[in-house]
Amino acid sequence: MSAKRATATFRPPAEPMGLPLFLGALAGALVGALLQLPVLLFGLLGAVASWVAGSAHQLRGLRAVADEEGLRVLGPAGQPGAGLVARWAELRLGFGFAARAEGAVQRYAVVADPVGRSFAFADLAGLGPCQPVPGADGRPVPVVDLREAPLLLGLLVQRCPAWNVFPEGLAEAPAAPAPAAEPPGGAPQPALAPAVPARERGGRVGLLGLVAKLGGKLLGALGKAGAAALKAAGATNLGLVAASAATYSLIFSWQFGLALMLQLFVHEYGHVHAMKRTGMKVRGMYFVPLLGAMAVTEDEFTSRRQQAYVALNGPLWGSAFTLVPAGLFAWTGNHHLATIAAGWAILNLFNLLPIAPLDGGRALQAFAFSYSSTLGLAVTVAGLAGAVALGSVLGFSMIWLLAALGAMELMGEAQARAGARALRLLPAPARFGPVHWSYLRAVLGPPPGGPGEKAFLRSVERAGRAGRAEPMTAGEIVRWGLAYAGLAVGLVLLVWVLRHVPGADAAAGLLE
Repeated sequence: MSAKRATATFRPPAEPMGLPLFLGALAGALVGALLQLPVLLFGLLGAVASWVAGSAHQLRGLRAVADEEGLRVLGPAGQPGAGLVARWAELRLGFGFAARAEGAVQRYAVVADPVGRSFAFADLAGLGPCQPVPGADGRPVPVVDLREAPLLLGLLVQRCPAWNVFPEGLAEAPAAPAPAAEPPGGAPQPALAPAVPARERGGRVGLLGLVAKLGGKLLGALGKAGAAALKAAGATNLGLVAASAATYSLIFSWQFGLALMLQLFVHEYGHVHAMKRTGMKVRGMYFVPLLGAMAVTEDEFTSRRQQAYVALNGPLWGSAFTLVPAGLFAWTGNHHLATIAAGWAILNLFNLLPIAPLDGGRALQAFAFSYSSTLGLAVTVAGLAGAVALGSVLGFSMIWLLAALGAMELMGEAQARAGARALRLLPAPARFGPVHWSYLRAVLGPPPGGPGEKAFLRSVERAGRAGRAEPMTAGEIVRWGLAYAGLAVGLVLLVWVLRHVPGADAAAGLLE
């Protein structure tokens, strides 16, 4: 049985879904009202149906698919730009300017196959569309805004190859002839040529003269670091600690609020301990009123085992600490201690729910992604659906908020996996650093040092780490899965044992 061929798909950014989701929810709610069925549930189903329809439309749209053999551009039949198919060595690469309605210009790259079918792409950085540009066969093609346009250009540079896209000092490439002059009159036209021998590359890139001027400015801009961005984190965190303590004291009592803050600290310190023990750099521990606390790292997980280890250490430390008031209650019979123990147990049990970004959801992601990205994403989506259902049944608005945060995390995870597939196709990934990626991004539109540059570089770094994350073995999944289940069962049993104690019975009622 042959191995599955590795591919990377490049798509336009998702269209705004706010209005379609609202209209879908409204239509679903109206149907529910007419049928005298739960309006909230049917509104949710309507929004989900609208999201599925919009996602399906994007999946069928124009897209570029790369693999180790070459590049294909797929899309609806007859759509300009679709139909390109070529091996890497057969592709021709060029650059040019596209006109905008307001009079500005947009830099873009265009790639063509041996018969002249062309695909033009750029990073529009959130700006509106620009005018179509001529392809290699003379036919107009749209300039497609690709979500990971610099990654596609990076593949073309290394696979074709086309190292002379970079100025001297950024690429170890043979000297290329001077770029061909732009055709006189009108907007600049893309210069297309086979991206193979160095002697043929000189006339291919009509934009290289302008691009070379960006090199020095870009290198200087990348030398500036934003290390001072988090200098005030300590003072801010102290304010959040005070705000959290005051909030919990108003909702409950100052004694229970203090006990809750203590549990949150121990729980999050479990994560911090695990991060430091596995070599991760910890940015800090942050308290958020009504939402608990979080331990934040500046690194990505290098393995799925590390992800599960960090995720489960929080509930593990919190559960172990819960035994302190439980033991003191058994010794003294003070029902206040039983209330604290039951409350702490429920807090840790809630964190074990299989919903990202909760600890249980992250652990389940580590298990599922160890098998495949598809299974990992499917399990995450199932967890979010379960969170929405649980929030609807129990009326817990907090779970809705967690589901929304989990959905944003899911989109980030999916984007990181897509970028990781592209980076795995690079023949020499070590030859590209932050300077190279920023330069490729500047070639396609956004100027160097712009507001989105740091976010782009972080996404590339995250994609690289996601691609290198080592999966868990079958034995590790079984062992950590048993630890996860055992921890949850132990917390349930503790709440069940304390169910008859005044004060602790309220926590037990949440499990009924």
